[in-house]
Amino acid sequence: MVVVVDSLVKVYGDNGYVGPISLSMKKGEVYGLVGPNGSGKTTTLRAILGLLKPTRGKVSVFGMDPFNNPEKVNQMVGYSPEIPVFPSFFTARKLLSLSCQLKGLRGKDVAEEVERILDLTGLVNHADRKVGNFSKGMVQRLSIGQALVGDPELLVLDEPMLGVDPVGRAHIREILQGLRKMGKTILFSSHELYEVERLSDKVGMVYLGKTVLENAVSELISQNGFQRSVQAVVKKPVDDRLVDALSVVEGVKSVHADGVVLTVDLEGLNDPRDKIAETIVASGYGLVELKTTSPSLEQVFIKMVKNGAAT
Repeated sequence: MVVVVDSLVKVYGDNGYVGPISLSMKKGEVYGLVGPNGSGKTTTLRAILGLLKPTRGKVSVFGMDPFNNPEKVNQMVGYSPEIPVFPSFFTARKLLSLSCQLKGLRGKDVAEEVERILDLTGLVNHADRKVGNFSKGMVQRLSIGQALVGDPELLVLDEPMLGVDPVGRAHIREILQGLRKMGKTILFSSHELYEVERLSDKVGMVYLGKTVLENAVSELISQNGFQRSVQAVVKKPVDDRLVDALSVVEGVKSVHADGVVLTVDLEGLNDPRDKIAETIVASGYGLVELKTTSPSLEQVFIKMVKNGAAT
């Protein structure tokens, strides 16, 4: 495990507290941490970074206590804060050069790393502009870029899309998708549940200061009573022959026919849509339309909040 948070509790001076929060991440995993404001997301990230000592519980990053081993952990972790603030008179190139030097890079290694980061974040054409003239989305991309300096083994991003317009979110999504393909281990918090669903291998939901749910997105959806389904429209009324043929397709849970409309409920993590379409066409029914009616992470989140409010 890259990160293990075990029953984290943090008590604050005003008698407020967060916890218990527990989560775990494997190498190469993209983990989305979601929850309302004040639920403990930032406290958890700060504890993982060694910026905060838990009152109770344990935090392990690469097998080390980050609070007691800050220098070792910092060399292996890149961090982008919720609201990044940079000197307005710095250029992106100057800021990244300084970040490289703080990471211990020297000479030509600095120049090469700066160019790598500028290319990765799509800021090559803005490298020599002053940061004070950057848009919110560009600042966030630069913040992710400085977190990537030195090619850290773990990337921690606190609300990377906060306050960013749709174009900026698309840019950031593209960066994170690229990092995911590279096998990077990423932990990020976000209120953008649609983005979390698209980007994450695993999701942790915190509510009222404690971990409520943690699992893969598809598992969270199925475990909470929501059904993944595919709806097909064919050219002629369906009979039992097609229903039986679809029922034996791997990943199909059940098939319901209503005239020319088929509803196919799915199970497990398989995506049998191609096989469903192939079976329909091969059976001579003709395929007019095939669409997915899968539930979303947002529905799970809303259910979680309603259940929490009732307890």
